[in-house]
Amino acid sequence: MSPTDTLLADALDASARVWAGEAEQARAVLRFVETRRTDALAQGLSARQVEDARQVAILEVAVELHVAQGFVANLVSSTRTLVMDLPAVWAAHLRGEVDRAKAREIASTAWKLHAPENVTRLDESVLAYATTHTLGQLKGWLRRFVVRVEPDHAIERRQAAQADRNVTITALDDGMSLLQALIPTTDALLIDRDLTLAAKASRAQTPDDERTLAQARADALVDTLLRKDEAAATSGRGRFHVGITVSLTTLLGLSSEPGVSSDGQHVLDPALLADLAAAEGTLFSRLLTDEHGGILDVTELGRFPTQPLRRALNLVDGTCDVPGCTRPALACDVDHQIPYDPDPPPGRPPGQQRGPTEAANLHHRCPPHHGLKTRGALTVSHDQDGNARWHLPTRTIAAETAFTRAWTRRDRTIQFVEIHHTHPDLIQYRPR
Repeated sequence: MSPTDTLLADALDASARVWAGEAEQARAVLRFVETRRTDALAQGLSARQVEDARQVAILEVAVELHVAQGFVANLVSSTRTLVMDLPAVWAAHLRGEVDRAKAREIASTAWKLHAPENVTRLDESVLAYATTHTLGQLKGWLRRFVVRVEPDHAIERRQAAQADRNVTITALDDGMSLLQALIPTTDALLIDRDLTLAAKASRAQTPDDERTLAQARADALVDTLLRKDEAAATSGRGRFHVGITVSLTTLLGLSSEPGVSSDGQHVLDPALLADLAAAEGTLFSRLLTDEHGGILDVTELGRFPTQPLRRALNLVDGTCDVPGCTRPALACDVDHQIPYDPDPPPGRPPGQQRGPTEAANLHHRCPPHHGLKTRGALTVSHDQDGNARWHLPTRTIAAETAFTRAWTRRDRTIQFVEIHHTHPDLIQYRPR
């Protein structure tokens, strides 16, 4: 064996150890979560409480491993399927012959099958292909396998899959984002064809157009979705609303500090901010802070925060404050840390009720985590500045948001400002 061959063999051995390690990790995670579940059952808890205990255990794993809670939930489910229903695939995973990604794809395919004998057939036949082909090729093989062994359920599966259609945007580097759409294949093929036709027609209109076909297709998609030719005549369309934290000096071109979107994912460089500020119709939303950068406190009398306060909180929190959760604040509940009580305690004047609607007492929590808190499966405490700490069975950890939450107690209040740019040389400040 040549030295080069030895290096390749070393790489293969290292991969096998990594894949086997992934299997051991998955088994340990499954055992941890299942132990928490069986302990809850042994205590005679209700089905809802048992499930809450399982969800809290999954959250604990996510916090300790610094991964998304959804990743852990899927890992637990797929590992259970591998251990219980796909013993041959699980054994290969433990030996380091199949990596985690392939094992999870095989497990998710088993979930689609109705007949137990077809799950057994999958377990007996998939390894020969999985160990000799790429993940992408394996996905194609699995799709064909499902349709081949259970063709009668194809329509049912397709209709169920269509219920999961969605559009997501993922922040990337250098001012770019990835737009993904999960839509029916027939629609996707039509869109693909129309984008190509529109791109070719657009390039043909200008002889010296230097765009590649891929670039022209991307431009055609943006033009179609934003209907740029109709934006001027349609109220609200084509208007760029930037929900960011950004210093005023950056907007005025006096600082190189970037702007950051409210969820903390998208970074806008100063030059891009300047371009947006010069574009007609752009609307910036930002918070005014004190001289030290601390957010100023604000209190309202009703239970539900008014729109200016809610929008301010959206910018400050950005996401659910449970560690590791990235659900955007706009999709979260606004939770009173101290429950709201419409009747002030005896001796207190109106407006000083228990659980006030003030910034320091309001936190964004996604519905699943808000539910765990409300039912007592997760407990949380907060200090006098409104900073929360979640108490897990294994340890206590500080709440997380897109930005550091440090409410500064002052007599002044948050000011929510909309900055309208109607002309590159004109900036109008309108306090809200």
